[in-house]
Amino acid sequence: MRKIEQVLLSFVQDLLKNNTIPVNCITLPCEDYSWLDYGLRATILENHDHEFIQMYFNKIKTNTIYYLKDTLHCTYTILRIPDSPILMICGPVLFEEMSPARLKEVFRKMKIPESQQPVLQGFYLRLTSFPTPTVYNNIFITLGNYIFGENKYEIIYDDFNDMDSWYETYVHYSNIEDSRMNIRMIEERYAIEAQILDAVARGNESKAINIISKLNGRNLPYRLNSSLRDSKDYAIAFNTLLRKTVEQTGVHPIHIDAHSNQNVKLIEQASSREQCSAIQLQLVRNYCRMVRKYTLKDYSLLTQKIMTYISADLTSDLSLNAMAELLNVNASYLSTLFKREVGIPLTDYVNRQRVEQAKKLLTVTDFPIKSIAEKCGIPDVYYFSRMFKKRTGCTPKAYREQAGWEQRMVANPGTQNDPIY
Repeated sequence: MRKIEQVLLSFVQDLLKNNTIPVNCITLPCEDYSWLDYGLRATILENHDHEFIQMYFNKIKTNTIYYLKDTLHCTYTILRIPDSPILMICGPVLFEEMSPARLKEVFRKMKIPESQQPVLQGFYLRLTSFPTPTVYNNIFITLGNYIFGENKYEIIYDDFNDMDSWYETYVHYSNIEDSRMNIRMIEERYAIEAQILDAVARGNESKAINIISKLNGRNLPYRLNSSLRDSKDYAIAFNTLLRKTVEQTGVHPIHIDAHSNQNVKLIEQASSREQCSAIQLQLVRNYCRMVRKYTLKDYSLLTQKIMTYISADLTSDLSLNAMAELLNVNASYLSTLFKREVGIPLTDYVNRQRVEQAKKLLTVTDFPIKSIAEKCGIPDVYYFSRMFKKRTGCTPKAYREQAGWEQRMVANPGTQNDPIY
């Protein structure tokens, strides 16, 4: 293959893996195929071998993309890498929702013993599911066009019913009830959640989003008849985990509580499982930003109290003497401690916070500038304007006009006048 084809192949493999779709590259013969189904067949069937699978893979042709759907309704995609004996096998994935009713239908058709039903359900929970195969299939069509040549390869859709003869009778099913598959599935989910929480605790938004994208591709266990209710309950529990994680980083509960309660309301308003997944992504983003903005773990308890009090109410008296009286400490000691830990005097810190709040209000509201000055704790609008210009380089009015122009450009790109040459 040419280098560009190798790069594209690697890109597709990484794209699939990042969406929790297994990708395995093998050279025949292969002695162990348990990776095909996370060991499901070996777990629920007695004396199961992979002869049928081996025979099928031996027949894989070059310049061909195979889409296989097996007895378990899972889809695999297989292709032989050009100029190589290597087979790339992607999957399993689902293109349907395994609701409780659908699971019962599968159990009935395959005559799955009751003791083995949790094993099969656990298997489905590990799989990535898509509402339709269109996007998934287009990935491989694009890949085929590049590595085989447009219109120079074949696409084969096939049924892979290697288990048909097995569920004709119960005797072929294993009697082992406590499966290690469910244990591994639970361990994987908890491990992913732990990675997300660790990234959030560090305020690492990009890493947390990348990890949660993998988790959202997985199915959730159904406890009720409504899968939407399951998704909402999971999102609420996830919000609780995030809230406690952020609190442990030193963010004061005053910043967390209202945000957390609003998240629950937002989750309850969701009308689909997809919306619940989107909300979880937003939760992670917001909590990461909260950590970066409000974490106080590196400061002494006294400084933490000062910074929390300032951010809670910018309109109150935030002078050095007022803060010292509030905290019952010496004003000189408080001033020295704050400057040593934060790097700037208390008055400068307060003014910075007020200007940052003013910038936000100027951007997202149409409040009069006098009203914004008051909301930021500066009743004298002329003093407010001078302080704002000193710290930003422009007046509040000019800042609002510039922010409004930038927002219009984002909303309507291309509306600005083209230069005339």
